[in-house]
Amino acid sequence: MQRLLVVDDEPIIVDGLYELFANHESFELEVYRAYNAASAIAVASRLRIDVLLTDIEMPRMNGIELAEAVKRLWPACKTIFLTGYNNFTYIQSSLRGGALDYVLKTEGDEPIVAAVAKAITLIAEERSYEGLIGKARSQLAAALPTLRKEYLAELLAGEPSTAASRAVRFRELEVPIAAERKVNVIAGRVDGWRDDIQPGDKALFLYAVHNIAEEFLAPQFDVVLLLERQDRFVWLLQPKRQIGETESEPADFYHRVLGIVESIQASCRDFLKLSCSFVVGSEPCDWDGLPDKYDRLRLLFVRGLGLDKEMLLSDRHLFERGGGREDAGKIKRIQLLETYLDQKDAGKFFELFDEITGAVQLASQAGLALEIHHWLGAIFLSYLNRHELVEPLAETIHLGALFTIREHTSWAEVTAYFRRLAELAFAHTQDENDYESDEIVRRVHDFIHGNLEKDLSLNRLAEIVYLAPFYFSRLYKMKTGRSVTDYIAEQRIQKAKQLLRDTDLRILEIGVMLGYHSPPYFTRFFKKATRLTPQEYRDTAKA
Repeated sequence: MQRLLVVDDEPIIVDGLYELFANHESFELEVYRAYNAASAIAVASRLRIDVLLTDIEMPRMNGIELAEAVKRLWPACKTIFLTGYNNFTYIQSSLRGGALDYVLKTEGDEPIVAAVAKAITLIAEERSYEGLIGKARSQLAAALPTLRKEYLAELLAGEPSTAASRAVRFRELEVPIAAERKVNVIAGRVDGWRDDIQPGDKALFLYAVHNIAEEFLAPQFDVVLLLERQDRFVWLLQPKRQIGETESEPADFYHRVLGIVESIQASCRDFLKLSCSFVVGSEPCDWDGLPDKYDRLRLLFVRGLGLDKEMLLSDRHLFERGGGREDAGKIKRIQLLETYLDQKDAGKFFELFDEITGAVQLASQAGLALEIHHWLGAIFLSYLNRHELVEPLAETIHLGALFTIREHTSWAEVTAYFRRLAELAFAHTQDENDYESDEIVRRVHDFIHGNLEKDLSLNRLAEIVYLAPFYFSRLYKMKTGRSVTDYIAEQRIQKAKQLLRDTDLRILEIGVMLGYHSPPYFTRFFKKATRLTPQEYRDTAKA
């Protein structure tokens, strides 16, 4: 919805134009008025103005100066100048001031309406889909490195994805590795920084490490770098594949990567004077297995193996010792359940919930069951506290079972308990949202009923319920099935009918009581709704 600001130092002109556009059936406009330039600037300082309809000749600050001031606040604002003088100098001045159009007051309403319609059309074109998408594309290009890093970090953290969804995102973010192929991981760490490196230079040195790695890896691999923190980084890599080659990796893949990383480590030591440790994945993995693979590599940094600096390890010995755990990735992703709760995304929540709870199938997995129960209890307790749901839900479900698995007789009972708790949380949140929305509508209706003669603009009503005007308009229409403007018009018509029927007040007075300070506009408004003038209705009602 566009905003129109009408400005003139003659109140009768301002009020007339305000009523014209506020009730014009061809426009959906928020209309505001001001009787001098200072008041107009105050309105523009508080609200975005799309179209400025202003007189040129005004005391203290003229319309051209006002247009320049509003343009500084809202560069996209379209200005239409009004004047009572058909003077070429005025026309030149207004056009030089950036006016979209120039209308003589003596020409009547029709040219003014046409000028505003022209401005609204131009705004729509400028904000068209193609224009917005074009601007978004240029912004996306600048943000690509950050967006690419965030998405790949989500995959490492266990965010669910499919091959198709990954392929789409990889194309959008220009990720230089293939979404459908297996990927290998190399985790790196700077063991200690040189004494002469300033804190601000650390990122620079990490990129220098990456440049060294690219020199060695690029001839044979496609590589993506992820900076995890100041001293940690990750490389995701895939062997370059010639046209016609199969997906199977070369038999010497592991040894080839290990040899290259050894050269990278030596170059960092010799050229950058940095001691770095690396842990290499012994074999490529599917993207679904990437979080688990990454966790195992990070675990090796903690465990070490004989040395605490310049380590060069792989996860191969973990497999030989049986140290890999298939469910580690699931446990890591359990924290995503809290995100899905906060986002009110029941579909994603229950899909991941079933996957995680389904990992416990045997009595021998008691440790895994305890770990999952602990995580679920912590997630739900935090959520219930933040949303003040402890007391409301305590009346429906036994919350003591959050804290100990001993409250349950089987894993099936644990699963059913937390599923029921999630269902109650989602339902209560929806009920609360519905109640708050209904309360907003009730408060607005109460204000309208008690203030039919006052400012009932969308902005004023939105202020009452502390919402943005556009969002309030959408919320109101969603809850009631109609626009708030239609509701206000209906209430004013009903009140007008009652006053015309039951009182002897003059029609002019009734119009003012309903916010219509111009008798012609009150008559036009009433006749449009009832097909009778106010006087005709009064005569009919009292006949």
